[in-house]
Amino acid sequence: MRTASLSSTRTVVIRNVLAMIVAGLTGYLAAVAAWPQVHDLVPEQLRWFGAPNSAVTMGIVVIAYIALAVVLVRAGGGRRGGTPVAIVLILAIATTLLGVASYWRCQDETHPDFFTPLLWTAALLKGGDPARSLADGSCPSPMPVALNIAQLSALAALFTSVAGVALALFRSQFDRLRLRLSRSVTVVVGGDDDASSLVAAIAHTMGRTGTLVVVVGSAETDYARRARTAGACIVAVDLDDAEHLLAVPVWDKLDRLYLLAPDPSTNLLRLRAVTARGGDERLRIPLVVRIDDPWQAAAWRAQHFGGAHNRWAGDTVGMYEVTARRLLDRTLTGPRVDRLFVCGSSQLTTALCADMLTRRLEAEYLGDDELPVLHVLAPDATQYQRDYAFTATQMGHADREADIVAVDGAPSVATLLRLVGEGDAQSTALIFADSTDYGSTATRIAARLPDTTIHVHDHRADATRERVSVVGRLYTYRLSLDLPGGQAHDAWERAAILIHRRYVAESGATGPAAEPWEELDEFYRESNRRQVRNALWMVEKIGGHTWNTWGKPPDGVSTVALRGLQPQEQLRQLGFDLTTATAMARAEHEDWCRYYRRHGWRHGPRRDDRAKVHDKLIDWTQLESDPAMVAAALRSLAATLTKLRELGYRSHSDASTHWERFRRAGAVIAEQRATAWTWTAHDGSTMHAAAGDWEVREESGTDSWSVRDDIFRATHRHIGGYRWRRLGTVLARPANDGESVRTLEGTITAPPGSWIVQGDHGDVWAVPGDEFTRRYALADHNRSNPGGK
Repeated sequence: MRTASLSSTRTVVIRNVLAMIVAGLTGYLAAVAAWPQVHDLVPEQLRWFGAPNSAVTMGIVVIAYIALAVVLVRAGGGRRGGTPVAIVLILAIATTLLGVASYWRCQDETHPDFFTPLLWTAALLKGGDPARSLADGSCPSPMPVALNIAQLSALAALFTSVAGVALALFRSQFDRLRLRLSRSVTVVVGGDDDASSLVAAIAHTMGRTGTLVVVVGSAETDYARRARTAGACIVAVDLDDAEHLLAVPVWDKLDRLYLLAPDPSTNLLRLRAVTARGGDERLRIPLVVRIDDPWQAAAWRAQHFGGAHNRWAGDTVGMYEVTARRLLDRTLTGPRVDRLFVCGSSQLTTALCADMLTRRLEAEYLGDDELPVLHVLAPDATQYQRDYAFTATQMGHADREADIVAVDGAPSVATLLRLVGEGDAQSTALIFADSTDYGSTATRIAARLPDTTIHVHDHRADATRERVSVVGRLYTYRLSLDLPGGQAHDAWERAAILIHRRYVAESGATGPAAEPWEELDEFYRESNRRQVRNALWMVEKIGGHTWNTWGKPPDGVSTVALRGLQPQEQLRQLGFDLTTATAMARAEHEDWCRYYRRHGWRHGPRRDDRAKVHDKLIDWTQLESDPAMVAAALRSLAATLTKLRELGYRSHSDASTHWERFRRAGAVIAEQRATAWTWTAHDGSTMHAAAGDWEVREESGTDSWSVRDDIFRATHRHIGGYRWRRLGTVLARPANDGESVRTLEGTITAPPGSWIVQGDHGDVWAVPGDEFTRRYALADHNRSNPGGK
């Protein structure tokens, strides 16, 4: 990740500069202490620095030492156990140098040179008066300021050592305290030794905006120790018990979730438990599930990108996919490669083909066509070509078989020499699948074709270091989860990056929001991520579509043709009429406003990023009165959805989630309750209401239900007494037989003939048919929904 590397480079530069400053100050003070005449060589206006008892000198040096210690900690991110040791070592060296220099002239017949300064310096650790006595009086006299600083650094080294010991002894308690104080967390559940490098990559890309928490079965494993070294809080629980997992205090402040057990079934069981716990479905929390098999991973991704009640923006990670990405990064970042041969049948072959498809779509999206032609040489190469075409079709890109040249046959030395010889050997690369059968073949070809880049599997290879060729340009690799360049992106993060890059390239925009992603402020980066994740929510919740396209035939919508259409027509081709598109544009605008206002932005007549002022930061009711602004909102929505489709993320209409807009009708009797209580739903389930929720019932009815305070006040207007008028609109559809509905108060089973109703605050509930008829009326389709029951 280039951003992290740039930040790391800046930190290293600052660290080196501070280290030189500290070394210079320490050396100068030591020289003055040992040879006071050095002080007379300094210009008179600077002689105050280093003078005996100079408080300013002590202050400057102490600040320099503290700054260096802070930079060392930040460079380690709290992730390297050696950082405190390095600080103690620096302080010890400084104490020794300054102390010995200060006592250097303190010697007589009973106090031998060299050993006296050394012993008296060691005594500084005990504290007390640093002045010592010789036969002819106290020494050193006058006391150099270096000795005062030596005493301070000795005490600092002692306290740092004690603090390090205490931290080691009470590490688990400190981890839990740190966890409780964190405002946001990235959680990794499970893992093994193979996942250690991935945890380090996650920590590397997090920056300092949150806390990394690794939940393990035992804190004494090598995996847990490596995660702690990477800066993670370690929480040990019984991972086989869902209640213990859910008891970890992280789920209400979750920013990102990784499920990294080697067994995908275990990961999905844990995901089920976390999902059942509930949460705000509007957030679309990034989720990465470890599934090593490439085909299983592709199927799960396609089937779980969405869902009517899905709070996740899902992606997968696996050893074959990560290894494929690493191999292609190494191959394509070296000398130009025009032909790439993937040799042999393996899950890695599948992963390499899939990664090349993703790269090709991204390259086409950015207007780049520099990728090599992919050849598959294997006994069943044609099948890989068909698999490639099938995967592309699932992503909405049909007729892609020509991207792969299939050569059915064994990757023998003779065959490969012939195929490579048909072109330029220097611009050709070979990747042998993960099999021990190809070691000899790869070596023999490397000897004959020293200019051809060759990667061959070796289970003994180190995946974490730069590879050095053995023969010619022959490199070894092994399967691992070691992400190239310390990356830890999910698919949606990658989509946000690419959309931003093309936006900057096409719009010609300038200013803080148009910086390259590597230099973009985190506020704008998160705004781009928010836009992509909100698109997931809108397409399903408002658009009546699903992102689950696995097994669905292509809809015939050409991404090339979409580029030449007007925004409204683009949206229509994607399956969204003007009413639905306008509702989606409103939802996006309101979510964008919430994000900006939460970060301190306000409305103003002219945009000023430095002052956090934006001219479009207005309510939708004001915006919709300006046709030009509505058109701009629709254009932005169309751009997001078409760009996602170009990258291979398509949705299609889902009859089971076809929502219509209804208007709330009538009045209710409502009273806010100060304490928590329970009530019974129509299916007999016990529902839980929190303190401050409103107890609501129809004017002519006796059955009551609860409504959260913020939702109630947004969707009701007080008439008088306990009477409130119901306001706004909702989305609703007939319930499926036996459909389970996870509401804010608990999970219920929709009664026969009922309707599923959803608002805009993560609130979904089921209403019996007769009640729905009384409480809702078909709405004006030009209005959108603020949510609420």
